[in-house]
Amino acid sequence: MSALGKSFVGLTGLLLLLFSYIYIFKEFSKPLCSKPFVNIGERCFFFSSNKPPTYEYYRVGYKNRVFSVPVIMDWLHANFGCETIDPQARLVTIRNSEEMRLISNYMRYGAHAQTHAVFWSGGHRGRLSAVDDVDHKTLVQFYWHQDPHPMNFTNFVASKPPKRKFQDGFCVYLEFTGEELVMGVAQCDKKIAFVCELNPNGL
Repeated sequence: MSALGKSFVGLTGLLLLLFSYIYIFKEFSKPLCSKPFVNIGERCFFFSSNKPPTYEYYRVGYKNRVFSVPVIMDWLHANFGCETIDPQARLVTIRNSEEMRLISNYMRYGAHAQTHAVFWSGGHRGRLSAVDDVDHKTLVQFYWHQDPHPMNFTNFVASKPPKRKFQDGFCVYLEFTGEELVMGVAQCDKKIAFVCELNPNGL
């Protein structure tokens, strides 16, 4: 092979290597979450009240769609609200103290100053046999939506789940106290803000 041919082969290889690096860089530099979701840890979150309190609705532009989502809703409609934004989105779940800490830090340092401190999570009494139907034999325990197993991590305000008489409600909310995120229980028809989660890897 002539010197010119060798130079051409070498240049071609160099260009291919360069384009490979550019492609890899672009892939890794892509934001993990698309607005209005924010990245916290390895998941994406949508806070319904994470905006100036100008309107009762959060105007969402997401995946070439523009629509409005109420800032406050009851628990069931909040769940539907998450699915409206993205079919894979669900009300937020907290699986361990590290996830609780990460969201607390976001509330303290990253969220809009007017973001509501109390919001619905995906927790509820009893295992759901459908989105609006509960297995009544399991009402003494708390579950995350679509998880057949009871919660393995809780952080209720009184350091223990509420009493079994259920007068305090069936649905679990989260409250940022200014220092930490704690869990509480309220009637499911109460209208408060909500937070959705989305796993960007689809897992």
